[in-house]
Amino acid sequence: LCICLLAELGVVDGWGGCEWRYGDLQWDLRGLKRERPQRDYTVARDGWLFYLNVCGDTVRVPKVCSEKYGEGVLRSPGYQTLSKDGETACYYMGNVNTGVWGLLDESRPEEGLKLTYSSGTKCDARTGRSLEYHFVCDPRKSDSLPTTVAGECRFMVIWETSLACPLGTHRAPGYAFWGLGLVVAYFIGGFLHNIFVRRQKPDTSSVPHFEGLRACYLFVREHVSKALRRRERV
Repeated sequence: LCICLLAELGVVDGWGGCEWRYGDLQWDLRGLKRERPQRDYTVARDGWLFYLNVCGDTVRVPKVCSEKYGEGVLRSPGYQTLSKDGETACYYMGNVNTGVWGLLDESRPEEGLKLTYSSGTKCDARTGRSLEYHFVCDPRKSDSLPTTVAGECRFMVIWETSLACPLGTHRAPGYAFWGLGLVVAYFIGGFLHNIFVRRQKPDTSSVPHFEGLRACYLFVREHVSKALRRRERV
């Protein structure tokens, strides 16, 4: 129940790490995620080489990062690396646990969606690197690659793909409505039963599974607060 509430609020996606829905629209971007033995996505720009993955950390840690940090190297959904003329650098572009989904244009959700990772290597004392994928809907591109990495600290990856086009409406809201109604009826019925049949006091102790409900409320509140804080930092 708690996970369903978070899904409907958009704090977590409804089905998994690479699927998302907004209102009656749904997207499935699992086809973009790279797994072993596949190689990571790479984009070159001005001597820099970016290693990227979607909905997970990169398949492999870039060699320059392993050499720089050794066993202390961290996993990340993206790395900004440099290896040129004896100069090397490796920066984390974000943390996979900070992922937040959104629309490119809320007035036109069919245009595509975005996925943002934050908490990367610091650019300065206040700002950390972030990685924001802009998945642009293009029905003609069923097998595409990221084309552009823009920005210097808050990186934007432009990606035209048919998977960014919404699949259409889904039936979950209707089922969720009836399911929520049954849950509410159960708690009201249980509360009245405990008062009038079992002669309990009309307080929280008469509410069925009150402690579980309280734990669910605290769980939802915590995750909503974290999601709002992540959005403020992006």
